[in-house]
Amino acid sequence: MPAKILAREVSTAANPQSRILNLFSPSLLPYAELSRIHRLLGFYLNTSPYFVGIAFSASIASDLPASILLNRLAIFSIWSFFLRCAGCAWNDLIDSDLDSQIARTKSRPIPRGAVSKWNAAIFTFTLFVCGSSVLLFLPWQCAIEAGIKIFFALLYPFSKRFTNYPQVTLANIGWAIPMTMHSLGVDPFDHLLPTVCMFLFIATVIITVDVVYACQDIEEDIKVGVKSMAVRFRNCIPTLAYSLFYMSTALLAMAGGLIGLGIPFFVISVGGHFFGFKGLLKATQIGRSSGVEKSAKAYCFLSSIFWVLGFAVENYFSTFA
Repeated sequence: MPAKILAREVSTAANPQSRILNLFSPSLLPYAELSRIHRLLGFYLNTSPYFVGIAFSASIASDLPASILLNRLAIFSIWSFFLRCAGCAWNDLIDSDLDSQIARTKSRPIPRGAVSKWNAAIFTFTLFVCGSSVLLFLPWQCAIEAGIKIFFALLYPFSKRFTNYPQVTLANIGWAIPMTMHSLGVDPFDHLLPTVCMFLFIATVIITVDVVYACQDIEEDIKVGVKSMAVRFRNCIPTLAYSLFYMSTALLAMAGGLIGLGIPFFVISVGGHFFGFKGLLKATQIGRSSGVEKSAKAYCFLSSIFWVLGFAVENYFSTFA
């Protein structure tokens, strides 16, 4: 799942300087790289939708005890960690022939021979199993949504070969919204329209960031035959990126309005998202600056804090006002 941008993050070279990677022994280092454990942006983008989903659910069912909310935060953090790692490993396994032809990805563990395809497959399967084990602590409906997320995570690397819209498969990360709602006993069908808006909000956010990342490889992707929205719309990337950005802002505002949220939510969550992602698009020059990953990590982290904070402040005022 997202498992995804995930796939677009830069891999370190054979002798990485990352402090996180330096914690691993030489034999485990390639597997740490394979799972992108040192690339934090992917974790933000995979975990924050669950935090937002929990905050969204708590805004609908305001009587949920804090202990349950904290329990779900812990469970979904573990789930998203393993799912993201598994998605990255799976993507590298399937894309190894393409990665070896692209300058930014040819030093990844499989193309450079540090991990065999067989070992990568076993590693990927193990990660999926570890992540799925936490589903035992959640209602059965969550397993269905988890299965959908895993299906699209497995589909993603193949979609880049057959469609110009592989980023659309990343919309599966939006399933974090109904999944968290079910985990807290909130029926998404009882709040269908706001749930759909939140789902699409997460989807457009993920697609936006992945399109920005994909812009780094447009020329090489064209040469090796990798398809993407960045390649398809390469002559009008700013229009695409800003359209997605404004769409995500509108969807977040609609979701909050439909469940009756007030000024704190619109100022903090919607305003924070607007200025955060507008800053992201400007700072990265929509994927054309040299500091795409650094800027994306900073702005996505900041925006995700505002998403959750707005819900939290709104809930506080509605509970204690």
